[in-house]
Amino acid sequence: MRALIALSVVTAVAAPANPPAFQSCPIHLVASRKGENHVMFHGVSPDGRTLAVGWDRGSDSSVERGAYLLDLRTGRRTQLRGINNAPSFSPDGRLLVSANYSSDRQLRTEVVELDRRTGRTRSYASSPAAEWLASYSADGKWILFNSTRSGSSDLYRVRRSDGRIEQITSDPRYEAHAHYFGRDGKLIFHRQTDGDNYDIVIRDVRTGQERLIGATPAEEAYPAVSPDGRWIAFSAVTGSGAEPHLFIMRADGSDRRQLTNDSAKDAYSAWAPNGRALHFVRFESDGSKIYRLAMRNGVCVR
Repeated sequence: MRALIALSVVTAVAAPANPPAFQSCPIHLVASRKGENHVMFHGVSPDGRTLAVGWDRGSDSSVERGAYLLDLRTGRRTQLRGINNAPSFSPDGRLLVSANYSSDRQLRTEVVELDRRTGRTRSYASSPAAEWLASYSADGKWILFNSTRSGSSDLYRVRRSDGRIEQITSDPRYEAHAHYFGRDGKLIFHRQTDGDNYDIVIRDVRTGQERLIGATPAEEAYPAVSPDGRWIAFSAVTGSGAEPHLFIMRADGSDRRQLTNDSAKDAYSAWAPNGRALHFVRFESDGSKIYRLAMRNGVCVR
């Protein structure tokens, strides 16, 4: 395994002191089923027509898991074989990659890729540790994921052509929810700073330079960059003991706006390819569900 760790130079871009405006955006239920949890991780297809969803039901030794593709126009579900967690699409839409739960039903996962045309699966970077939240680079050559194989949750990538693994970060603090954005090799992810506080980090993979975006003493996590690179959707808490709500801010950390205000946790947002919708997961008491809200130029559409 090759290390790709460079000395990190961190620049902080602080959030404004004034409280963010609350837009009270209307939301629409997209995926749910009684007695099940439905989740996603950057699961919107490149053409914007399909959502890749992971589901589970039951508990402990009786838990069942699976995944399906949801046609966002018709609501039709197509179950996926070989995938049992929320997958991400490759840039061309042909492949899906997921952090699959292992067959022994323990809390161990491995990176598995599914070819939608052939139905064949391929495993990458197998280890006794847990791997999570896999996604593709913009050119489709790399799969990015976080893993506990180093003892803490760090970021890694594996090259699809030969399976070569590179460690990107090495920090004792928890790091996760990473994805590439743009075409210049930058990552965005969240890193635990103290207790329940998380900050959003942008990292240049080549140089190792990092900058914090919108950092406050509270939690900012689960970032997602809009297709045009102008906006970052994320989740943040607004008070002690509160659940995270959905926010957006400009790419430089300014103009922070609150989009949701429910008592449940809102997280794992994903943009539509045209930037006109955000899908996200709401963790309600009777199971997690996927919702959508319409967006245009940083403002939710009523």
